[in-house]
Amino acid sequence: MRPEFLFVYGTLLSVAEHPMGRLLRESADEVGSGFIRARLYLIEEIDQFGTNIYPGAVPSAFDEDRVYGIIYRIHTPEPMFTKFDAYEACGEGYPEPYEFLLRPIDVRMEQDNSVLRAATYAYTWDVSRAQHIASGRFNQVASQVR
Repeated sequence: MRPEFLFVYGTLLSVAEHPMGRLLRESADEVGSGFIRARLYLIEEIDQFGTNIYPGAVPSAFDEDRVYGIIYRIHTPEPMFTKFDAYEACGEGYPEPYEFLLRPIDVRMEQDNSVLRAATYAYTWDVSRAQHIASGRFNQVASQVR
């Protein structure tokens, strides 16, 4: 069963102006802003199109590690999550281990400090050479993302 709520922190945010983000906003209602206990990294890789730069959040056990984003309530989880899985290259037809995995996570809502259980695409690969984004805010590095 697919989750009802999706926490986004990177290229699916409106600031990224990515077509998948537009699809998300057309297919979901914004619930509010919040943060997860995670560390945000700027991942850089070389692919067939050149240098590719994008964010990845790695869950953390430390309260001071926070990644900020938006929660959406998905109108129709299927087929939307199949499309998001394809965008994140984690699902049928993609080689394992997946770079991103859809994981359940607690989100602390900024509006009222409540906790909402959602899902997010967490980064799973090595981040030892990635740039840590200490603020946990993608909008501070969005201009660097391709």
